Amino acid sequence: MARPAGHLRTAVVSAALTLTALVGGWTWAAGLVGPGFDPLRESISALASLETPHRWVMTSALVATGLGHCLTAWCLGAARPAGRIALALGGLATLGVAALPLPSRTESSAAHTAVATASFVLLALWPALAARRQGPEVLRRRVAWPASVVLLAAVASLGLGLDATFFGAHERLVAVLTALWPFVTAVGVWWSAGHRVGSRRVRQGLGTVALVGAFTIAGLATTTLLPATAETRSYRATVSLDASPSRVGELVAETTFGDVELSFSGLAPGVRAVPQVRSSITDVLARPNVSLATLRPGPEELNSAIRGVAVEVVVRFAAGALLLALLLVGGWALARRRPPPRSLVVAATVAWTVATLGTAASMYTTYQPSRQTTWRATEVLGTFQQNQGLLDDVESRASQATPYVRNLLALSTALQQKYAADSLESAPALRILFVSDLHGGNQYALMRSVIESESIDLVVDSGDLVNFGTVAEGEAAGMFEGIRSLGVPYVFVRGNHDATSATDTALLRRMDRIPNVVLLEPPGDDYQEVTVGGVTIAGFNDPRWFGDSGTGSRAKQLPARDAFRAAFTGRPAPDVVVGHEPWAVAGLDAGVLLNGHMHSTDLEGNRIQAGTFTGGGPLSHFIGAEGGEELVGQPSAFDVLTFGTDCRLSSLTRYRFRDVIEGRPAYDDVSLVNGDRVDTRPVDPTRTCEPGGAPQVVRVPATPVPTTSTDPSVTPSSSPASTTSASPSATPSPTP
Repeated sequence: MARPAGHLRTAVVSAALTLTALVGGWTWAAGLVGPGFDPLRESISALASLETPHRWVMTSALVATGLGHCLTAWCLGAARPAGRIALALGGLATLGVAALPLPSRTESSAAHTAVATASFVLLALWPALAARRQGPEVLRRRVAWPASVVLLAAVASLGLGLDATFFGAHERLVAVLTALWPFVTAVGVWWSAGHRVGSRRVRQGLGTVALVGAFTIAGLATTTLLPATAETRSYRATVSLDASPSRVGELVAETTFGDVELSFSGLAPGVRAVPQVRSSITDVLARPNVSLATLRPGPEELNSAIRGVAVEVVVRFAAGALLLALLLVGGWALARRRPPPRSLVVAATVAWTVATLGTAASMYTTYQPSRQTTWRATEVLGTFQQNQGLLDDVESRASQATPYVRNLLALSTALQQKYAADSLESAPALRILFVSDLHGGNQYALMRSVIESESIDLVVDSGDLVNFGTVAEGEAAGMFEGIRSLGVPYVFVRGNHDATSATDTALLRRMDRIPNVVLLEPPGDDYQEVTVGGVTIAGFNDPRWFGDSGTGSRAKQLPARDAFRAAFTGRPAPDVVVGHEPWAVAGLDAGVLLNGHMHSTDLEGNRIQAGTFTGGGPLSHFIGAEGGEELVGQPSAFDVLTFGTDCRLSSLTRYRFRDVIEGRPAYDDVSLVNGDRVDTRPVDPTRTCEPGGAPQVVRVPATPVPTTSTDPSVTPSSSPASTTSASPSATPSPTP
């Protein structure tokens, strides 16, 4: 029996949202996981596995997909009951896929595989079971049966294992096909029923909305074809709007030598600027002792240029939208050979006004310094983000470069000062260099240069110092002498490659002999909390070791996390908590959580994940590949955390570089994140952090954790802690 028109509308909307949730979910989730995820090879389910960061995104998408199939089946009354039941069961099986996640991205599960297979098969069978001899064309056997044959063949091809290298892409194609057919069916049934979209007034409203969208696209296209121009004394930039949804709220200055990218919180179209050198630059460069400061536009000059080009962009947008409006109204009049109806003229006028004023208002409210969230420079420009001293003699090197390069550096600095100044403090309480996963790569000469040029007070290493868990490996690579040479405290937690068994503490004991090393969980049962500049740092070791099964990482972190939480219960929450794996620190109470292990950068709430400082270590770089080539490992990376005098994170600067093995690191990606986005704690008026002072190390006794529960609410409070003082050249107090 056919459903009412309202049910058919619901079926169309439900099927459309189901498809959107599935594709949008895996796209968003893969973006959050980062470059470590390979969508060509890895399955959709890998994004929802228990050990995948941000797994809630894909899990939510699977739940939405399953519920959407059930709702579509309920509303498609024109289909045979058997087909609707099969579609609903396919939706329930999809819910089962979400409820029975894979243990990890590399492990399988019989229960998960069973429900996933059932979901695919049911979604492929339902068109044939829903077919009728008569009725809507899309439900007739000559259409529905071939559709089922194609879908079943696609599902069967997954089981053949045609090429594991492209299994992820293969599975996504099949998933799209099985989610697309319910939408095609719902639209076909709606069309065959002869329904219109709402009343005349509703259709007019929808038409006006469509005109707003069309005029907006026309305006954006006009700014691309006829970009506006911004000028200062030394440079000129063409400016246009970007229609790409991925560029919403982004201002990008594109150059041959790299891009300057600024992100803002807002829904304005993206802005694309292409800077060029003016011929008058030669007059400036001819003067003696010219510097970057000479080329750099002043605040008033920059503001004036921004205001002028903003007006030009809006005028071009309005002209392009108006041209399309005139073409539509005039075309209607010519086709009908009579004046256009008043309703069309009114709709076009309203749509043009909304598109123009709405775009202008969104740009004005979005592109404000107070709404800037991140600042990022790539390639050559990436070397000049936080200050001019990241590499030695930057200014003198620039003086030998072409005028074009020097001008671009001045432009990037001016933009950074304008939009990131609020997050920078002239005398911060503490600057931390955060590194991880060195894996036997002795790059401490490079680390020393970063410490000196970035005025680092403290290094935090979240583990995997070596590859095979032995002290001999670290000695052979010179790792321990490299740490000693840094001249600043080196705070360390053990990674899963830093031991050979569950009870092996040899590497920790060797690290404890280095004068400037502070172990947050030294050998024994206690922890250590270090305070520098008033900022407190705590953490704990990875309980795993090199050579363990490599499975169940998330579950193996829970006892260590619970033990740490129990020991620190009743104490003020640390400003920083360090662990090796992301699942270890997740959910702990702290201003900022730090981890490594994944060899890729990530930022999830207040959890900061560092990439590998050495690109995975020498073994990643020098394992021979096919064709005589060499693997280059992952991009090398490190973070700089700046804490203000309010003891909160004020900025997070993320660097990625390459060419480490050659000894000439090139910084090709630098981003600046406002600390307020990460450390969301309210300001504590009773606390003040000040730069300087020797590190203060506090021993925190371990507290037994009941083995029958990991609920932090049942763990007892810790006992009082003892306090000792340590300096960068003094060994921290030994732990029993």
